[in-house]
Amino acid sequence: MQNHSLRKTSSQGIKSAVILTPDRQIDRRILLQADSLERHGWNVTILAMGLDSPATKEEPWVLRVGERAATNHKVKINRFLLSYQFLRKSLPNNNAFVKYAKSLIAKHIIDWEKFYLNIFFDAASQFSPNVFIAADLPMLAVARKAAQRCGAKLIYDSHELYTEQGFSERERQQWISIEKKHIHACDAVITVNDSIARILEKTYTLQKVEVILNATKVEGRTPVKTAIFHDAFQLSKDRKILLFQGALFPGRNLDALIEAMHYVKDRSIALIILGDGPVKSGLLNYARANRLEDRVYFHAAVPQDRLPYYTEAADGGIIPYQGFCLNNYYCTPNKLFEFISAALPILATDLPEIAKFVQSNKIGIVGNMESPIKIAALIDSFFSAPTTLREWRQNLMRVRQEISWEREEEKFIKIINNV
Repeated sequence: MQNHSLRKTSSQGIKSAVILTPDRQIDRRILLQADSLERHGWNVTILAMGLDSPATKEEPWVLRVGERAATNHKVKINRFLLSYQFLRKSLPNNNAFVKYAKSLIAKHIIDWEKFYLNIFFDAASQFSPNVFIAADLPMLAVARKAAQRCGAKLIYDSHELYTEQGFSERERQQWISIEKKHIHACDAVITVNDSIARILEKTYTLQKVEVILNATKVEGRTPVKTAIFHDAFQLSKDRKILLFQGALFPGRNLDALIEAMHYVKDRSIALIILGDGPVKSGLLNYARANRLEDRVYFHAAVPQDRLPYYTEAADGGIIPYQGFCLNNYYCTPNKLFEFISAALPILATDLPEIAKFVQSNKIGIVGNMESPIKIAALIDSFFSAPTTLREWRQNLMRVRQEISWEREEEKFIKIINNV
């Protein structure tokens, strides 16, 4: 634990919840859930993975659990993990050897259930809340064991089709086994969209999986278009801003998106990549090597509370993901709802759940983004009709009220109170 005292039990008459997440960068969905619970009279704690260095700013609910907790147990991977941790701190994330070490751990060494139990259970067992919430599959076994210890209720919040990511078959089967083993012990299962809910129901013969969208707060804020990007990159006023925002990870089709700017006919369009991540340096080098500096611009990630001001400064938001696995195919990423909240017209790959939001609400277009040339054609088409862009913005001013955390919060609190 880091710099916090544990709240082992809630005060008399006050309900309490513990949310477990394996992430260092805590998902906006979790922070919104914690905020909603607090405002409805709950005492909330988020147990999250430890940071390499202390955070400059942290939400009051957050307690950090160090990876070193794993070394207190006799697990065969300890020495390998410590070596990997040293490499990760000493070398860049995209270093080839670090990538190899990580993949070796994932494919051949780790028993993932034991791994997360060893890291999180000692901390989780010091709490006796009314409810434990497992934020995604890695936390399900931990939350179940902690809930059984103190007689708490158990909620599984599946943030994605976790088992259907780009895993090796061995690792995929291990995650399927973990989910199958623990999911029926849950008092409620929730997830992020209808398609994933139906898949979980069918796969595990569940009676009902509730849907809580990854929407954002909209109350008290009206989108205001500014010149943040024009000022930051000294762009002329006539430049149109196409924005990708989010973590820069492999598998997000970002190399094809950048290459597409070679073929975009409208030279006034500027692509802004807002975010950080392991592939950023490679993308930067590619853009420079191909002399795209006047068409592609990179902006560092900004704090979550500042992000809306940047999103609103764009003319369109792009989601170029490809459905190379079922998890991607049925995704509804945070940026989809951030674009909606900012009343930002959306250009996206034609994936089922994303297309449902974009097309049914008439807030943008979807299409085939399997190659740079096809992406470029979609970008030109997207910006070709200013009247249509204005119509999409007008529709978004209505849609952002309907697809908002304020609406989702009501459903979430009802689920929590019911269990």
